[in-house]
Amino acid sequence: MPVDRENDLIISPLETGVTTYNLQEQLHDLQATTILELFEVNARKYGAGIYRFHPGKVLNGDVYHDSKAYKPIPMEMDGVEVKGDGTLPRPKLRIANVDGFVSEIIQGKDDFVGLQVTRRRIFLKYLDAQNFHNNENPFGDPDVNSRFPDDKFIINQKTAEDKNTIEFELVSPLEMDTVKLPSRHVISNYCNWVYRGHGCGYGNDYLHPAEIFHQDAGAAIGVPRADEKDRKFIEGSGSYQLDQTNDERIDGADVKVLKTNIAWNALNKKGETNTDPFHYSGLYNPTGVYLSGDYVYIPGAESARYEGFSSDPNVTAYFVAKPTGKAVTEINGVAFSHYNVSGSDPRSDTSNWVKDQCSKTIIGCALRFSGCKIGVPFGGFPGTDKFGYV
Repeated sequence: MPVDRENDLIISPLETGVTTYNLQEQLHDLQATTILELFEVNARKYGAGIYRFHPGKVLNGDVYHDSKAYKPIPMEMDGVEVKGDGTLPRPKLRIANVDGFVSEIIQGKDDFVGLQVTRRRIFLKYLDAQNFHNNENPFGDPDVNSRFPDDKFIINQKTAEDKNTIEFELVSPLEMDTVKLPSRHVISNYCNWVYRGHGCGYGNDYLHPAEIFHQDAGAAIGVPRADEKDRKFIEGSGSYQLDQTNDERIDGADVKVLKTNIAWNALNKKGETNTDPFHYSGLYNPTGVYLSGDYVYIPGAESARYEGFSSDPNVTAYFVAKPTGKAVTEINGVAFSHYNVSGSDPRSDTSNWVKDQCSKTIIGCALRFSGCKIGVPFGGFPGTDKFGYV
């Protein structure tokens, strides 16, 4: 435990990481420096990271605390006081909504309900030196731990919204009206996770790097596997048969090559016959040229706004060109058989495009994670199903 040698005092660190000695020194100082409020909203659930901001009442620009930047935005919080009758506070957090920029941030994210808000209060004296001229704090030595204990709340609901302000009601983590036990619905044969999103993470090479898969690096980058009914794009009867081959004449010899993507990748970078039935064509371009086996992506927010198409705005949608479309025997003077599906939007043309989608069953999960060394992230509870015994 840290000790102040000059006064022979034992300094007790709090669970929040706060060191009490310097804090108490400022609290009893007749000329204590100003207290700054810093706020954090943890939106990692939606892949947005942590929003950090401050009211801008003491310092106008960015405020740096623990080497992290807090942006200035007009705001206020009230009702944080703890009452003597034991009831927990329900603060109100009001934020300026100029040009609706806060409304745009929370759109499609359930109004941030359920996210954690942290309020930090620290004396100006202990701010990072980066906040001051010549990187020198004229009031004292920076100390990120010399602050009040953090106040942590949960956004319970959005209570008001207009073109000027937006208001949230906060509650203690111990007092949430929407708390359910268990917090997830217990269903034996259905996964509650969002495919390619929260809980699943298919295609997220940070959560599932290539080294945790047995000879299946494609899973780490999210190669399409099947449609919502577990109909695979390649392999086996009943699949879309994108791995079918034709005999083609290459360098004077008959070689079996894929029916799909011959224009783009008949040979791999080593000059050998390409056995990969897919060709990643990136962001969908309405004027692009697409053949069977090409797969493209469309951002979630853009897909969600498309009339007649249902999609999670926070998850990127992937589509695979089917072995259908217009049969063509050559392109740019090169003779080969392929199917051209250009000029059709994947979100509406289901005859020529199919969306990569999980069936939400353990079979669909296994199609993508069967080679994962740490198991499948199936969100159901198979052990709760009824089993017969002989």
